[in-house]
Amino acid sequence: MAAAPPSTVHWIVRMNHRNRTVCFALLFAALGAHLLERPLGAPAWAALVLQFLIGPQLQYLWARRSAQPVQAEFFNMLIDSVGFGLWVAVLGFPLAVTLILPIGASFNLTAFRGLRGLGEAVVATGAGGLLGVVLQDLVWLPQAGVVATGLAVLVLHVFVALVALSAHDRSVRLHVARQQLRTSEQALQQQLEQNQRLHAQLEDQAHRDPLTGLFNRRYLVETMERALAQSVQQGQALSLLLLDLDYFKQVNDTWGHQTGDEVLRAVAARLAAHVRAGDTVCRYGGEEFLVLLPGMPHAQAEERARHCCAELAQQPIQAGDLRLAMTWSIGVASHPLHGGSAQALIAAADRALYQAKHQGRNRVAMMPAHA
Repeated sequence: MAAAPPSTVHWIVRMNHRNRTVCFALLFAALGAHLLERPLGAPAWAALVLQFLIGPQLQYLWARRSAQPVQAEFFNMLIDSVGFGLWVAVLGFPLAVTLILPIGASFNLTAFRGLRGLGEAVVATGAGGLLGVVLQDLVWLPQAGVVATGLAVLVLHVFVALVALSAHDRSVRLHVARQQLRTSEQALQQQLEQNQRLHAQLEDQAHRDPLTGLFNRRYLVETMERALAQSVQQGQALSLLLLDLDYFKQVNDTWGHQTGDEVLRAVAARLAAHVRAGDTVCRYGGEEFLVLLPGMPHAQAEERARHCCAELAQQPIQAGDLRLAMTWSIGVASHPLHGGSAQALIAAADRALYQAKHQGRNRVAMMPAHA
């Protein structure tokens, strides 16, 4: 298996390789100082070189090439623990080494594997110590020279400092990652809200007449069906006004379509300003408008229609520099007098509007009940 590039090696493997390289070099010096005080021959020195100088590089290469690098690194830490226990026993249990090496083994495994790691470190270190006792008669030499003891203590300080630096680096990286995640979440939330606003705008535009800004015929059909169902459920009346501008074609023919559009926008704004909050004003088509009046009985709707007629006739429409006198013809229909469906009510209002036109315009008309 090809080795992974250094940038892709698991961070635990990279961190332990650095810690081993530095700390094991110091341990080589510390344990070497003990060996000088208690000569054990060439095999001991060879073993010391193998574990503390060559070993960290071999362990790194093996973990780096492994299909499961983290598990390989945990195994490396167990091997370290066995070796530490072995050296403690071989050197005669010098006090500083006996304290420092098991502490390092336990700290490392506990940091990554919790209580399980602590137990593994104790067992592995103890197994190494037993192996050292088996390989050599038990020797008890707790005293050590100043140099060897000082180097051993230095190893512990360096190891703790390296671990602390690694923890600090991971903490900073985690903080940055969390900040980036929080920023991404905020950006995503803003994008979601923007999409929701855009969706609402698009939906509103689909229901609006682009010229006047009033609701369109599509919206009217959906709204009127709901309003009728609510009227039936609550036993309330519902009325509608169908309004048509008189002689609007003459405005277009005389002043042009741009002026005609301004007239339509002006009368639409006037209609929208004179309805209740629950009423619906739609551009029904061309110069026709429809006002849906939920909960309003027929007599009140007729009065409202006459008010609309009088108001428009008395107040000319401002279209650019022009003030144009305009009038309405209005057909009125109500539920349940003129039908129980949206189609029936609109048809009744349309017939009434035709009658108003036929009778001379600028007036309100309504058909007899269920006509």
